[in-house]
Amino acid sequence: RQVRLLDGAWRYGFIDGWDSGFDSMNASFRPSDGATPNMTSVPSCMDVVAGGAGGYLGPRGVGLFRTSFRSPAAGSAVRLQFQSCSFYCRVWVNGREVGDHLAGGYVAFALDVPADALSPDGGGENELFVLADNRFNATTAPMHTGGDFWHYGGITRSVELHAVPEAGPLLWRAHVVPSSSAVEAEQPDGAPAAVDISLVLSGVEGGREELKGQGELGGKAESGGAVGGSPRCGGGAACPAPVYYFSLAFDGGEAVARNGTASGGTVRLEGVPVPDAKPWSPDAPHLHTLTVSMGGQSVTERFGLRRFGVDKATARLTLNGEVAKLVGWNHHTQWPVTAASPTDEQLDADIALLRKGGANLVRGAHYPHDPRWLDRLDEAGILFWSETLGPAVSVANTKDWAFFMVHQKRQLSEMIDNAINHAAVFAWGWFNEGPSDHPEA
Repeated sequence: RQVRLLDGAWRYGFIDGWDSGFDSMNASFRPSDGATPNMTSVPSCMDVVAGGAGGYLGPRGVGLFRTSFRSPAAGSAVRLQFQSCSFYCRVWVNGREVGDHLAGGYVAFALDVPADALSPDGGGENELFVLADNRFNATTAPMHTGGDFWHYGGITRSVELHAVPEAGPLLWRAHVVPSSSAVEAEQPDGAPAAVDISLVLSGVEGGREELKGQGELGGKAESGGAVGGSPRCGGGAACPAPVYYFSLAFDGGEAVARNGTASGGTVRLEGVPVPDAKPWSPDAPHLHTLTVSMGGQSVTERFGLRRFGVDKATARLTLNGEVAKLVGWNHHTQWPVTAASPTDEQLDADIALLRKGGANLVRGAHYPHDPRWLDRLDEAGILFWSETLGPAVSVANTKDWAFFMVHQKRQLSEMIDNAINHAAVFAWGWFNEGPSDHPEA
């Protein structure tokens, strides 16, 4: 599908101060109320002090960002993906609010923009307006609970514009994980030679499971028949599950036709053999690709074949059946001048330092990290511990299932959706330094 980066020069304004009185959740606020007289780069951090030193003394307040983009085609919706927008984020397109995000400023999230919110002309101009609030606040930024590191604000990572097909669901992702079901396909060294594939489909109205009963087969629901993702056909009976036709191609090879039905907005395939399978390990970080094509859309995902386990005799971690000794460090996304929006060269320099130190492990302190960083860890054969943001989480936080844990769970889901295919990831962390010594937590 068509994907465009919206990075570059944006118009910008800043409302300074903890006590400015500005309410970022004010329902009556409109983009026309926000002044953006300056220019800034996206991605970048808005809490950079004079002289370019990032953080610690940077201002707290509300950043207002404005840019424009062209509609991909008349009558087509789009999906906006923010790789991060910190802390609290609200988004408008052509003056119409399309959503906000409270689940932490370091995790990727997506917002859907329906066709009727866009310019009616194919290729027409649209205004994108973003509000980012980097003030600590339990309501607007519940995941930002404190900690001994600087929490950066602004549009700190890339913004992507994804075209949505006019008919049928959006093929959003293909989650590709080493197979747990095809033991017979295991390689002699203990690595799997097959994968489990989950095709994540969605419609623009409500995220996953808005398929409206439409597929290449299985009929079409009557008008108004789709209720909560469960379409009803003639006589009120449930429609047959739609069948989706697609093709799979590994490593740029021949495409093989497949089909499947969706459950919960996902088509699942188990134990799919990988041709000429090669294991991923720190010593030989071989990576495969899978290209999925469906309904004029195509998504390519990169993955590695590896299996983690525990040695029964020593309780030590195993990788592809062999005991692994892990040596490494924590890694924060925090640089002078560029702060939490590093250049490719800065990321490369950190990989070089890790290699020089003989590291095969990095803990992603203390939040989901930039996908560019995970790409480099995959290629370098360095294992990664990926965790959600949430330092100094209290027992009360963990028992707050009406608000705090709702957004913590959303952050976890968004982190996994964005990082599950990375071969380097061996552990998912549930925030940092939580009260795990308290049974009630």
